[in-house]
Amino acid sequence: MAVARKAAEVQAEIVPIQSCDLDVTDAPWAWAEDNAAAVKRFWKKAIVDKPAMFNGQVLVMGQHTLSDGCLTGAIHKTDYASFLYCKDKGLPEDAGIRNVFGCAVVRSSEGHLLFGRMAPYTATSGRVYPMAGTPDPDDITDGKLDIEGSMKRELLEETGLSTEDATRQTGYMLIENAGMSAVCAVFDFDVPSRDLKARMINYIDLQDQPELDEIVIFRRAGFHVHHRMPGFARILVQHLLE
Repeated sequence: MAVARKAAEVQAEIVPIQSCDLDVTDAPWAWAEDNAAAVKRFWKKAIVDKPAMFNGQVLVMGQHTLSDGCLTGAIHKTDYASFLYCKDKGLPEDAGIRNVFGCAVVRSSEGHLLFGRMAPYTATSGRVYPMAGTPDPDDITDGKLDIEGSMKRELLEETGLSTEDATRQTGYMLIENAGMSAVCAVFDFDVPSRDLKARMINYIDLQDQPELDEIVIFRRAGFHVHHRMPGFARILVQHLLE
């Protein structure tokens, strides 16, 4: 089964898009309500293993379409426990949602990619991927999920880097894989990868409880095989470094 899953991940396409129109709705996420008891049991066990996790409000995507270069969808508010339980179940189709998020792909002056490795006390500990995070109510602007603002916020919070210091590539790369809808943008920094990494590590070392515990530099496409990574992150490395 593991081999088949990896093969499916590699086959996922990168779809270029130009915009997102994601309306936040007050409609409840029915699957979470139907599984409330199971979610409660799951969360009780989860925080024993990782007590630093917080059951705050997050945003997930329900019905959505892709047309004329625009991702349009309905965004539901839910609690992190319900979302994490759904992820633990593999984001099944009957849940009716996708894990949508923006991710900032940091690229150095040599063309190297710099990803973050999640710290041990996080839900995705040890996994390596671009700076990203599950959207929350802070990412809502005028009743919509601001995917651009979300990715910029995550980059700043996790690494101290500002997109104001980079050149942003036009448009987005949408990767839909394993229940995830990753909306990715490339930010080119006119700084060598070694210096960029040092800058990010210095910022991480100043945090009491940073989300990341390491910065990984990818210089060649094949390097992704040495790390624990979600499918969308492997696809990005292969696409941008091939």
